[in-house]
Amino acid sequence: MNLRRLVAPCALALMQAACATPMQTGETVDLSGRLALRGNEPFIYAVVYDARGVFELEGVTREQALSLQNQQVTVHGTVTRAQVLGAQLPALHVDSLHTVTPASAPSAPASQ
Repeated sequence: MNLRRLVAPCALALMQAACATPMQTGETVDLSGRLALRGNEPFIYAVVYDARGVFELEGVTREQALSLQNQQVTVHGTVTRAQVLGAQLPALHVDSLHTVTPASAPSAPASQ
């Protein structure tokens, strides 16, 4: 009985994996997620945690990265490294980088 419950979710996961197309070098993409810094001083670099994974951001200055650390951002750029070897991350040359302002919380109804 439990096996029957697992068949549909497993089939769905396999279909999603089969339909997912890997990024190609030179492709322009949009990423959205949290910007963070990785590495040790003086060799830190900016990354963004997107739903598709973690991407190294090329072309972001140290000052920019420090000021945007742990903020939600959207990034538009060109994939410069899609095939990763060892500890390398996929990389993106940044064309534009914007912070995402959180939606303001709806105001509570006034009590009467």
